[in-house]
Amino acid sequence: MRTFHRSLSLRAVAVLLGAALVVTGCSDDEPAEKDVPVLSAEAVATLVETGAKQLASGEIDAARATFTSVVEVDPGNVLAHYNLGLIEQQDGDTEAAIEQYDAALATDPAYGPALYNKAILLEQTDLEEAVALYERAVEAQPEFAPTHMRLGFALVHLGRTEEGEKHLAKGLELDPSMKDVAAPDYD
Repeated sequence: MRTFHRSLSLRAVAVLLGAALVVTGCSDDEPAEKDVPVLSAEAVATLVETGAKQLASGEIDAARATFTSVVEVDPGNVLAHYNLGLIEQQDGDTEAAIEQYDAALATDPAYGPALYNKAILLEQTDLEEAVALYERAVEAQPEFAPTHMRLGFALVHLGRTEEGEKHLAKGLELDPSMKDVAAPDYD
């Protein structure tokens, strides 16, 4: 069943991209490698949705291919870059993940999920920068408890205890189940 679903999804991507190539065509005036398929916003949204479903069902390679296809036709697509960053983060490629999160943030500097995930990646190497990203993420998504918690832990570690405790309290207020979450190890 999984193989059928993946091949169906990949066929859907191929059909959408093929249709775009037919629509854009090739001009004798310009080399073919400059031709970029043009998809409607609806078709791009369908590809993003397909990639999200693939990612959710564990079809990582298919999701990566789908989101890469989205970026090829819509280089500023926040969701495609974010999800490619998430895939790279899960694969342990911090540098590639940060590049994708930065690409998402270049289009939408207030995209909370990219701010949050990039901050997590920077905690070990640049805690001050991670704090700055968490602060932006809190502004973008003030009701997202994990951001308050991570920011609170980082601030306490940096000696900004009162400010950190306020964020920890806010995180627990938003999601009491986080009471057992341990502070990250910053050393």
